[in-house]
Amino acid sequence: MANLLNRTLQRLEKHLQNLIEGSSARLFPAYDFQKELSNQLIKDMQSEIRSTPDGSLIAPDLFTVFLPVEQAKIFQDQPELLDGLANCLLQACQDAQARYLSEPIIKIVPNPEQDHPGIQIVAQFSLTQKEETSTLEPLGVSTGEEPDQRAFLIVDGVDIFQLDGKIVRIGQNKENDLVINHPQVSQEHAQLRLVNGQYTIFDLNSTEGTFVNGVKVSQSLLSPGDVISLGGLPVVFGFENRPGLDETQEIAPGS
Repeated sequence: MANLLNRTLQRLEKHLQNLIEGSSARLFPAYDFQKELSNQLIKDMQSEIRSTPDGSLIAPDLFTVFLPVEQAKIFQDQPELLDGLANCLLQACQDAQARYLSEPIIKIVPNPEQDHPGIQIVAQFSLTQKEETSTLEPLGVSTGEEPDQRAFLIVDGVDIFQLDGKIVRIGQNKENDLVINHPQVSQEHAQLRLVNGQYTIFDLNSTEGTFVNGVKVSQSLLSPGDVISLGGLPVVFGFENRPGLDETQEIAPGS
């Protein structure tokens, strides 16, 4: 079974890379850009892909792509590029005998922050697909190095949530890793991702936005002591410097 999954993943990676890079002259005139885009899509799709009991693979169907402002404007001015990219994702899965539960959707988010000039992608299952995939385990493809110290979040000044995973989903939806029952927090509000040993937070088009140290962000690299605001709810990011922190899975503000 493991060999079958590995072969399917390898086929998916090969087909997706060939399709995107092979379409570069028509879709993406800058070679470096389309190369980085294909690599990020492959990595982030693999981080969320699920395996069924019969060994088939189900790929995430929602991709949020954070791009520098100028590159994001290209997609905004030429929406057919998104259709072409979504078709690449769909065809790659079909060629690799993997599947989507619904046709892939790609959202482009302009990222004006100079600290993140490259491409960042968050792959996830849409809300309509979460129930069908909730009992399936992700394959656990590595998306970054282990942090030097164990990180944690302090939610609303009271509850401590240890960051054990390379991807941590935050929001009101019960399928999130950190469930926050707060009226201003979106169902799928934000996501933390471990990239090169450091955590970065991504806002997932939330209604009230995500702020770091008072500044609204689409994504932001986190440092110890940073104060994150999710719909007005304060969350402090830190590194563990003492033993005995209790892991909390569901947070009710003020509890």
